[in-house]
Amino acid sequence: MSSAQSLEPRDAPSRVLQTLRIALHVMFAFLLGFGLIRYLVGSSDTPNPAPKICAVATVLLMGTVYLIGTVWENRYARARRSGRVTTASNPRRFAGWWLTCVTLAWIALLLISANFVWVVFPLMFLYLHLLRLWHGVIAVGILWALSSLVPLWQLASADQLDRFSPGSFLGPLLGAGLAIVISTAYRALHHEALHHQRVAEALRMAQAELAEKEHQAGRMEERDRLAREIHDTVAQGLSSIVLMSRAASASLTGGRLDEVGSRIGTIQDTASDNLEEARRFVRDLSSPALRQSLVSALESACKRTQGRAAAEGGELHCTLRTEGADPSGLPETVASALLRAAQEGLANVVKHARADIAVVTLAVWDADVALDVYDDGRGFDPAASASSATSASRAEDDAATEGDVAGGYGLLGLRRRLETLGGSLSVDSAPGEGTVVGVRIPLTSAPTTSAPTTSGPTTSAPTTSPEGGAR
Repeated sequence: MSSAQSLEPRDAPSRVLQTLRIALHVMFAFLLGFGLIRYLVGSSDTPNPAPKICAVATVLLMGTVYLIGTVWENRYARARRSGRVTTASNPRRFAGWWLTCVTLAWIALLLISANFVWVVFPLMFLYLHLLRLWHGVIAVGILWALSSLVPLWQLASADQLDRFSPGSFLGPLLGAGLAIVISTAYRALHHEALHHQRVAEALRMAQAELAEKEHQAGRMEERDRLAREIHDTVAQGLSSIVLMSRAASASLTGGRLDEVGSRIGTIQDTASDNLEEARRFVRDLSSPALRQSLVSALESACKRTQGRAAAEGGELHCTLRTEGADPSGLPETVASALLRAAQEGLANVVKHARADIAVVTLAVWDADVALDVYDDGRGFDPAASASSATSASRAEDDAATEGDVAGGYGLLGLRRRLETLGGSLSVDSAPGEGTVVGVRIPLTSAPTTSAPTTSGPTTSAPTTSPEGGAR
């Protein structure tokens, strides 16, 4: 929202109020000029020019004073709307003096000629606008008395009372009543306009605060997303490199040079892969592995996991199973979350499980998609690990326990990622019985498919681990 848009409605009168003010100024100028013309035409046969000169001079003086006051007030209103206003520049301080000068000039004109009596109507509006309501009503009564009695006194002085008519009283009286009614309506409109302006300003402030909160929430969500992506890509690769380097150092100390070469090769491959992922991540913040199909990405993750375990001296056999429909139609966000879940689960298998078999099972159904990562490792107690992870600091990677699976940042970030998709994460394990990390994501908006296919290695989980299948 631009500053002009935010300042325009503030303290600005409505179109109705502006129209009434303009009408008041036009009525004043018209009645003043009309009275002067009538007087000059009616006294054209008068030999003495002094009254005419006085009338013209008084009209000019009254018009000048009136113009100065209105221009000053208009500039002050504009400065107030733009926020460039000071107390010293407020014309309200001189409103009484200005109104007195205008009134005295009108009385002088009324004494010169009764043709100026109708200028009393805009004066009544001015008094009702500038004074409090009842003070304005009293002032209107005084103006009505002057506009009725001064012409009557002039007729009496000229022995022309026969020219007096009841309209000389009723006309100003009706004008006074009309002025009071219009002024009351003007005040009501003015208060209503101010009320709407306050409500609109409060609404704008609330909208601005809400927009700022949404912006902050968006920033926090983006930070969390970036943290999850970094953890699931670069951080896991660096962790693997650290573990491989320690294993290589131990092999070098023991004189097993063939193992050192194998592990250094694994380190180089992992570093190369992570460098490429980091470059792609910086370039477009996308999921690098999803440049291929989900099944291919999961197969690659299984091969890398198997290679890492071999480089550490283990004999992990990692396979992929697919069930249900073709996963190629999954939304990109869902596929990315599934890949990250598999990577996190397999990373924990290598670091903590000491397993011989790991099975990644992907099942795509009409309503949801499921991914399980099963291992036959040493297992753990999820409840005990979750409670201890909140009070104990993270141990070294080579001394970490499988409690990281339940309470580590990786699964915490993964759980947040799944929550944004309406999914869920479960960890089923027991000491000595292996572990199953399960992911479920609903497919309420994903296209349905009806032709089940199977891709990738078809090696199934062993019969001793029924948890490996999609539940």
